[in-house]
Amino acid sequence: MTHPLHKAAALVAASAITLTALAGAPAQAAPAAKTDPAALDAAASWLKGELTDGLVVGAIGTDYGLTIDVALALNENSEKASVRAISNAVAAKVNDYISGGAVDPDSTYAGPTAKAAVLARIAGANPTSYGGVNLISRLEERVATTAPIAGRIQDKSKFGDFANVVGQAYAARALTEAKSQRAAEAVDFLLAQQCASGFFRLNFTADKTSAAQSCAEGTKGSEPDTDATALAVINLVESGDHSKEVQDALAKAGTWLAAQQKSSGAFGGGPTTEAPNTNSTGLAGWALGVLKNKAAAAKAAVWVRKHQPIDVSRCRSALTKDRGAIAYDKLAVKTARTAGITDAVADQWRRSTAQAAPVLQWAPASPDALTVTPKRLRGEAGTKMRFKVTGIAPGERACLSIKGDYKRLVGKATGGVLARKLELPRGDRTRTVKVKTVDDSAKTRVQVHN
Repeated sequence: MTHPLHKAAALVAASAITLTALAGAPAQAAPAAKTDPAALDAAASWLKGELTDGLVVGAIGTDYGLTIDVALALNENSEKASVRAISNAVAAKVNDYISGGAVDPDSTYAGPTAKAAVLARIAGANPTSYGGVNLISRLEERVATTAPIAGRIQDKSKFGDFANVVGQAYAARALTEAKSQRAAEAVDFLLAQQCASGFFRLNFTADKTSAAQSCAEGTKGSEPDTDATALAVINLVESGDHSKEVQDALAKAGTWLAAQQKSSGAFGGGPTTEAPNTNSTGLAGWALGVLKNKAAAAKAAVWVRKHQPIDVSRCRSALTKDRGAIAYDKLAVKTARTAGITDAVADQWRRSTAQAAPVLQWAPASPDALTVTPKRLRGEAGTKMRFKVTGIAPGERACLSIKGDYKRLVGKATGGVLARKLELPRGDRTRTVKVKTVDDSAKTRVQVHN
């Protein structure tokens, strides 16, 4: 589904859209499209409800990596108090995350150490004194100093070295933000994992003695990975490194990411997650967004939002209580509407929501107010009447209902009016027709006669 230390997303700067200039007048930049905060707000609210004392606790215990993903998502929604609470909870248990604990007390896992340092930074904590641990010096110790792997992060563990390019991206960011003397080497080694086409691979060269430590396009071990590329982009942008080498790498990565986006707005992941999914779409869209390609980010956000079921009003299902959660794919929505989010799939929903939520900051709003309008003011019971609905944002889910019948709606990618038929109930009386979204509702009335 997703890679261990994951999720985020970005793309290359887009050229400004301009309005047709009047004769003799300079062209004017088009105003930025309005965004709808409701989707990200709902996702953030659901994520906060999944925390236990500031941590994500799954079937096999506390998942610190996913907990940090949640914090990163909440940070994109300016949920500063929640981010600090999560950081405090992680700091209290930081050794459980960055080392093997009692079974391997002398160990240090480089990727988790880097990711914890990033969390400390966004929470306003000190990564050099985090839960009694100097994360920066611990991370610096895990950066190789000799050729051919100088700059590469490595785990210190009796169980092996599991470090990869995602961890390297967090390390490059954490060390750069700390102004570490090891930052340049870490950044250089990360950039070496970028292939000529612009993507980043996921795994390092297995043989640390080999002179070939860079991405070699078209060879085994250098397969394109959307998630790794997106996370490399996000962390490089957030690191604040404005060197020419980094900016050139970001431009190439942004171009490659943009080319991978499907016409629907979706992205697939790496070799094992090639089908469109919200994790990869969310990360890639996030990356494109921070690279100022807002059109591509918005397109990704619309696709993600379609997988955020809002089963309210008469459209209630087993997912109603989990309003705001984001499914991995369409099948996950269908299954959970009947079964709910069970323990068996809870991790997938938490990971999908945490990693996909940030792209929703680019979700476009509808330019119209939410309204529902009947074709006629009167109708015969048992017949179907057409209703027009305006104001549903692209990708937004809503429920249109009357007593005894309902229709689930999804806003068109291009916006505009939706039209659906509802069966009129029995009884000579005035009936209310309602349309409800995650944060708004509208209604009208029709006279029904037998």
